[in-house]
Amino acid sequence: MFPNGNFHFLNIFAYYFMKPTHLFPIIIFVISLISSQEMKHRNIPLSGLITNPKQEISGLDWYGDDLVLLPENLGGYLFMISKDELYSSIQSKKPKPIEPRQTPFITPDYSKLIPGFEGFESIAFFDDQFVVTLEAKHEGDMHGYIAWGVIDPKTRVAKIADQEPLEIPMPVQINNMTFESVLVDGKNIILFYEANGINIRDSAWQPVVSENRTVSKIDHPHLEYRITDVSRLDAENRFWAINYLWPGDKKRLKPAKDTISERYGEGKSHQKSEAVERLIEFKLFDGSIKFSGHEPIEIELEEDGSRNWEGLVRLDKKGFLIATDKFPGSLLGFVPNN
Repeated sequence: MFPNGNFHFLNIFAYYFMKPTHLFPIIIFVISLISSQEMKHRNIPLSGLITNPKQEISGLDWYGDDLVLLPENLGGYLFMISKDELYSSIQSKKPKPIEPRQTPFITPDYSKLIPGFEGFESIAFFDDQFVVTLEAKHEGDMHGYIAWGVIDPKTRVAKIADQEPLEIPMPVQINNMTFESVLVDGKNIILFYEANGINIRDSAWQPVVSENRTVSKIDHPHLEYRITDVSRLDAENRFWAINYLWPGDKKRLKPAKDTISERYGEGKSHQKSEAVERLIEFKLFDGSIKFSGHEPIEIELEEDGSRNWEGLVRLDKKGFLIATDKFPGSLLGFVPNN
């Protein structure tokens, strides 16, 4: 059927490549090529006050069918966008800018209560309650706090009644880094410290705050760069995290070898840049946090600089919504599932 030369070549190919010891690295190589495809985010244009960089969006979460965007500063309000508005924008070829509505956010004056108060870092809702994390820098040291609040389901007024937030000890001192994310696990709240690399933390445990406000620890794997927000738990106890590196942070983070990119490969724009913008999936299993084994989702990088993604939620089963603080501007985007 084949000329002798072709038949000989096919025999050699079958002998070499079908041997298990030879086949395994080929499978890994092919998987890395498939898994390292980047996803381009779709911009959701915004208008109004939220486009002012001074708002510094620092966290996202859902309350019902409203996306809640948390400003870092003590402005006295939260931003909200309905899910219908978000879908309309994503599905439109020429989306009109969305102006988020403002809802009152009543809090103590933390600028007077907390020495060196710098702002809110994250928010998470459960039923008609929520928690926020707060950041401060005092006498050269970073301090992290958590506070509890309630939201009125009719008026959407959010209020923190406690005057004194609970301070959570820092696992390590790194300038401008505290607890950037929170995850609700039943009656427990898991806080995520930003930096979890092997060169700066012997153990990358995360604090867990119970219903009666006692603090314990949960095991967490080392991960280079920063964790800037996490999504909610799904039905299988899985959640996603933003894993981000601005190259200017290398001196503070002292990153080791990136085992994630070694295992799964890198997309084209990541191969050309020191910046990292990706989503990593974790799972809660046997009382600890582990990598789920799902390939990461890399967000296609822009040529003129990295984007400080600080907010993350799932959008049903369609993908993810992500938001920046103020670099390079106030951006809200949609990343489809890969």
